[in-house]
Amino acid sequence: MSKSGILEALRNEEKALKTQLVAIQRAIEAIELADAPAPSARGKKKARKVAVVAAAPAKRKRAMTEEQRQAISERMRKYWASRREGKAEG
Repeated sequence: MSKSGILEALRNEEKALKTQLVAIQRAIEAIELADAPAPSARGKKKARKVAVVAAAPAKRKRAMTEEQRQAISERMRKYWASRREGKAEG
């Protein structure tokens, strides 16, 4: 077997092992979550938090355009102006 063939075989094995590791970590988390105490009816106790082993991908923030900000600003100005008028009349 050539050197490149050996490297490819090792990389494939590494990928398979990483997949197995993720599956095992998820199984462990599921078992730990199943053993966590349920919150009380009054809500005084908090459920135990379990550290997440595999980090979830970061969510992108949706940025508003300047036009969208201006539209919201104008709507809110009108809203608060109408609220002030209602207070003055009432």
